[in-house]
Amino acid sequence: MAATEGVATGFQDQQQPMPPAMAVERLNMAVQQQLNLDSVKTRAFSLYKAISRILEEFDAIARANAVPKWQDVMSQFSMVNLELFNIVEDIMNVSKAFVVHPRNVNAENATILPVMLSSKLLPKMEIDNTKREQLFHGMQNLPVSAQIEKLKARIDMIGAACESAEKAIADTRKAYFGTRQGPTILPTMDKVQASKIQEQENLLQSAVNHGEGLRLPGDQSRQHLPFQGIW
Repeated sequence: MAATEGVATGFQDQQQPMPPAMAVERLNMAVQQQLNLDSVKTRAFSLYKAISRILEEFDAIARANAVPKWQDVMSQFSMVNLELFNIVEDIMNVSKAFVVHPRNVNAENATILPVMLSSKLLPKMEIDNTKREQLFHGMQNLPVSAQIEKLKARIDMIGAACESAEKAIADTRKAYFGTRQGPTILPTMDKVQASKIQEQENLLQSAVNHGEGLRLPGDQSRQHLPFQGIW
């Protein structure tokens, strides 16, 4: 009995219904016949084969490093172009009798769909609008007078920032053109300072060349000379 019950249980498990497969949505047969899709598919496949054959011929010519016969090439191109034009024209003539809506469109919003599509902004404009909405988000619950005051304060702040930036740019430009006018003229030295500098240079040269010590006169031992005169 136990074995029989086990077999029966296994048979019942095998008889459990499988989950239904996803149904593939297809066009109505009447619509397919009216669109003549089978004929269009056959013609499109023939056009694909013709284009592939032309590309293979071009590849063979390139591999052989030969000169193509342009008259034949233009003739084949004209035939392919004419067949493509005819296929598109046939589809357009038939599709004029149909109206296609996206899946998320219903009878309520179908009338405003063209307006929604035509008013779609560029991404940059959408970003600007988002920033503007964020700016005005904190002002929506305020009275109109308070909103005006806040906007005036923000405009004044932006104007002050622009003025300070213009002033900084003007100062930088003035300093830049000032440096281009020529080197700054250093103050001249009198003859006494020049003679003292020359004497110190002689002492340095003798110390380096002959090993003699530096012996500054008493009046120069504690005097600091200009930096540019040492070298």
